[in-house]
Amino acid sequence: MGKKKFEQLLFKNTLALAVPAILVLAVLMFMFIKYPVLEQTRLVNISEEDLYKRVSELYRLGDTNVKLAKTGDLTYAGFNYYVNGKVKGGYYYQLNEDRIMFYIIETKNPPMKIDSKSIKARIVKDSISTEYIVNQLVEAGGFEGQLKDDFFSEYVISECDYPVTYITMLYILFASPIVISVLIIAYTLLVWANPSLHGQSKQLSHYGDIGAVIEELNLQLTNHMIYKLGNIYVTEDYLIVSYLVKTDVIKLDKIKEIEKAEVEKHTLPWKKQRVFKLRFFTELKIEYELELLNEDTLNDIIDYVSVMH
Repeated sequence: MGKKKFEQLLFKNTLALAVPAILVLAVLMFMFIKYPVLEQTRLVNISEEDLYKRVSELYRLGDTNVKLAKTGDLTYAGFNYYVNGKVKGGYYYQLNEDRIMFYIIETKNPPMKIDSKSIKARIVKDSISTEYIVNQLVEAGGFEGQLKDDFFSEYVISECDYPVTYITMLYILFASPIVISVLIIAYTLLVWANPSLHGQSKQLSHYGDIGAVIEELNLQLTNHMIYKLGNIYVTEDYLIVSYLVKTDVIKLDKIKEIEKAEVEKHTLPWKKQRVFKLRFFTELKIEYELELLNEDTLNDIIDYVSVMH
């Protein structure tokens, strides 16, 4: 038996939670490295002048998320941007020498003019809209003398299409397993250093000071073991049942009644198996239940517990 046997049982419960979390983290890290999803969230910081020159290149490379520190003054083009029948923004344009750049600015009530502003936006390809708007502006007498082959492009800088929700969710999805794993690892180290802080140790407060009870259980499992079978331990003073993620501790002198029952349980959807249940009722009004497949084992536990308490 180990010197700190009960603490080892608690640590085993913690590892049962920590190991899957670490494996999930490793799998996610592998997926993010192999399939660089986060590249889709890359934000290109760019000036408006460079954007005029590089908009088609950025779109071709997939660097469609851009941040402009300063857009220049924007003029309303007379058309709104709708999502599900509701106005979500307006089409604006900005003249740069002999070229025009179109923007979709997020607003429910598009003003005629927007002063220079900083925006995060997405480059979208929409030649139908840009050509139509230019034609309408020309008919209104705006740009006849300025029209050239490259007067306008087929790209729109859309604030409304910037995927802020998608990017936020992606970062949460990426960060959450890391944060959870770090917390679980930190918790594992903490309870290894101080078992009294383990979640399963709270039940021991019914029997006295938690730290003192843990030391007593270590001693009981080391020097006063009466019966052991698998995950079941009977000592002179305690019944201890250690499961994968929890450990039940029952002080024998607190047991008031023991109840035995036999039931049929579905081990598989198409298969039933006879199971023996052992219920312990204590003075603390706490009920414990133990399931066993072997009736002889159940009777042995009853005998040892009855004798010792």
